[in-house]
Amino acid sequence: MIGIPRVLHVIRPAAGGMLTHLELLLKGLGQAGYDLTAACPVEELVLQRVRAAGVFRILPMDVGDVLRPWLDPLVIGKFSRFLQEHPFDIIHAHGAKAGLITRLALNWRGRLRYPVIVSYHNEILPESRRSRQRRARYLAEKYLAKYTSHFIAVSPGIRDELINIIGCPPEQVSLIPNGIELAESEDGEKSAEIRRTYRSAWGWPDDAHWFVVGTACRLTWEKGPDLLLEAARLAIEKEASLRFVIIGDGPMADELRRVAETYGLAPFVRFLGYQDDARRIFPAFDAFILPSRTEGWPLSIMEAMAAGLPVIASGAGGPDYMIDSGRSGILVSPGDAHKLAEAMILLARDRAWAKDLGRTAADHARRYFGAEAMVAQVQMVYNKLLQGSHAAAFVGKGEG
Repeated sequence: MIGIPRVLHVIRPAAGGMLTHLELLLKGLGQAGYDLTAACPVEELVLQRVRAAGVFRILPMDVGDVLRPWLDPLVIGKFSRFLQEHPFDIIHAHGAKAGLITRLALNWRGRLRYPVIVSYHNEILPESRRSRQRRARYLAEKYLAKYTSHFIAVSPGIRDELINIIGCPPEQVSLIPNGIELAESEDGEKSAEIRRTYRSAWGWPDDAHWFVVGTACRLTWEKGPDLLLEAARLAIEKEASLRFVIIGDGPMADELRRVAETYGLAPFVRFLGYQDDARRIFPAFDAFILPSRTEGWPLSIMEAMAAGLPVIASGAGGPDYMIDSGRSGILVSPGDAHKLAEAMILLARDRAWAKDLGRTAADHARRYFGAEAMVAQVQMVYNKLLQGSHAAAFVGKGEG
């Protein structure tokens, strides 16, 4: 391969952890010398992160995050024409829908020979989808796998799904967990000031008394914020020192506020909405919780562990591998609000143990969760594909 590798990143609508991941990956690849272009939705949050990563060559593209039979063919056709006119050395799609659009565009009117990578950030065939939707997605992934040069899974569960269910060759699947930017630790005085400021604003100024459990996630069914409120209702009956903070926005936001009122939790829960940098608030927490029903490799857990917080999480996907239950946090069965409540009560009643878990979590995060390792592993995949590829060329129907 001669010259600077040209890489096109195809990005579906995203928020929260996935956007942070993309920003760190694009920034790292740009610093490594790759010539980057992004095909992404014209959404301010997405554009901000892409530009913050130093990528300014942007193709506006309405990828969408669900199948749209009336619109997707138009998007695919337009993207196919773009790819015929603009050569790249690698195309890297992020998310199943972006992967679908990319691979169909490459085979729309003939065949474009590009190395194609698809990164999967979530369970591919989640149980939450209707059986007909699961079947359609399975057939699509099975068919499109032959047009995919390499697959990246962010968690062992997703890797196993690609190999054992979709049937991808193991040598074409890489496990590359997301990474985070490991911030310099705040000094004790600054952390204490952050803690006092936020807790006073929330109406819980007596720092020694309250035990604040926080979460940061998109407010969707998959992330389980409703389970957190149910667990909070159960826990507060037995441990009055518990308080709860929910950072994030999403389709369940209004419903969750209504549920909190119905449960009588309004005095005990604070909804902060979307925060551009949620982890600046983490020093005000005593523990972090993520009660997801299904999960990839959540950045929020990595950031919470790096901040020295004990983490309570459902053992759904990535968290099962990220947390050493009883040493750096507590894992519970997915969907079990009673066990979530028990875990919060345990930590609130044994705060010395909670701090021990947090220290172990911080040490683990420093060792294994840095973004540099993630970027280096993606580069290894790129280099492998570049060494085995030639310049991209369009092959018309009947010619390939």
